[in-house]
Amino acid sequence: MSILLDGTVPLEDICGLIDKSYQVTASAKTKKAIRPPKEWIIPSNPQYFDIVHAFDSVKEIVWKQGAGIKKGDTVFMYVGMPVSAILYKCKVTETDIPYRFQREGLTIRSLMKIRLLKRYDPSRFTFDVLNEQYHIFAVRGPRGVPEDLSEDLKR
Repeated sequence: MSILLDGTVPLEDICGLIDKSYQVTASAKTKKAIRPPKEWIIPSNPQYFDIVHAFDSVKEIVWKQGAGIKKGDTVFMYVGMPVSAILYKCKVTETDIPYRFQREGLTIRSLMKIRLLKRYDPSRFTFDVLNEQYHIFAVRGPRGVPEDLSEDLKR
């Protein structure tokens, strides 16, 4: 791409084109590092960990880090059966904590620290509500939060 720098192209346009060029050519690692904070829904299985009571006496816990999650992101903890609902809003305070675990198809390579920001009533964001109102049909791994759900989670 070439731009004639004779004063006919506004500086704002030039800066915008430079930004677009950087976004197109930057590596995936660089893009991940500079992206704005993101919101995630992450699953938790109460059969493996007592997530229902995890924040009873502490405000921060370590959790399996999902691919793409970075410090500053927000995670909404979806608790599986028998709860089947989003219970917590947390902020990711640290990532890439080395950890090696493997058992019965579960592999954990790194952990993240998450700090509790908010608790939700277990009847508010149930699986049925997520399915019917927000078209979320499964929570099997980290996934982005749809915009309409994000707005409702903030209320």
